[in-house]
Amino acid sequence: MKFDKIILAAAALIIVACVQENTKGRTCVTCSFGSESPDSVTFTIGENWDTTVAVVRGKVKAYLPVDRTQLAFMLINADPVHFVSDGSHITIDTETGLAESDDPDGVTSRIKALNEWDMAFMEEFNAKIETMDEADQEAYVDQAVEEYNGHYFEVLSQNTDNVVGLLAISSIQTDDDAKMMEALSSLSDELRQDPYVQKLLSLYETKAKTAPGTHFIDFTVVQDPEKPKKSTVKFSDYVGKGKFVLVDFWASWCGPCKAEIPTIAKVYKKYKGKNFNVLSIAVWDEPSATKESAKEVGIKWDQIINAQKIPTEIYGIEGIPHIMLIGPDGTIIARGLRGEDIEKAVSEALASAKKK
Repeated sequence: MKFDKIILAAAALIIVACVQENTKGRTCVTCSFGSESPDSVTFTIGENWDTTVAVVRGKVKAYLPVDRTQLAFMLINADPVHFVSDGSHITIDTETGLAESDDPDGVTSRIKALNEWDMAFMEEFNAKIETMDEADQEAYVDQAVEEYNGHYFEVLSQNTDNVVGLLAISSIQTDDDAKMMEALSSLSDELRQDPYVQKLLSLYETKAKTAPGTHFIDFTVVQDPEKPKKSTVKFSDYVGKGKFVLVDFWASWCGPCKAEIPTIAKVYKKYKGKNFNVLSIAVWDEPSATKESAKEVGIKWDQIINAQKIPTEIYGIEGIPHIMLIGPDGTIIARGLRGEDIEKAVSEALASAKKK
């Protein structure tokens, strides 16, 4: 009994010491090892801070600078344990690989709660969808995605100045570019400098410049580097010349791209003429593979090959197929068309033009 009291008193002293150190802007991290104890462990915060600490009698105690904007890691051999250097006392369980904070509202505790919510959500989602008929699954998926995004948008609103906000941003799955731009803009100045956030901001700014209602942005492609003069084309050679043009960004290796070709072919056959045309633009693909695949899938309309990243960077295209409709004057009418929406968009645009 006396021995237990001594151990508890020693533990209390360690915690007090950590709290005292934390008031000076540091995080105290402690952990204990079993019989197989390494000689040292390494702590890192982002890419700009790291330190190696000796393991003494199977124990480690380290003091880290506070940085709530990045994940920190304790590296045991090659195995990382993540936490946030949030100014609390962090205890790492080397058997489970989990970090526990003495601050229930600290950033490390928030990440733990978020991970637990996510796991519970996905477990319930998988259990429910397995019992549903295929006809009911689509509606349930839409409902689940809305709930999932709603939770993460709420988490983001409460963590605009720490790494939890970044984790929330990376988890949101939405096509609402305006809402995502608003969410990114709500982040603190420091978080907005994060490379991932900078990349997203650039992406959504690019999308805004090429959103429906804006004029297309021209680009030039050399389709055959060995014959640059004969093979160089511009996007403006095909769009903005008095016709509605359905533009399909695709690649030979892309299964979903090939799956849309029959629909596009049907629309082309039905509406081609003086008011409508189709243009396929091969991106991220080898020209020889593009040509071979185009014959196989039956592309009989205009094509630009070997565009690579040129148009996808200009238009903020993250994945393919990406199908857009451009009006006779070069105004982008719609983006992200798939399936039945392709013909719907074309027929509505042509019908609206006839009324004018």
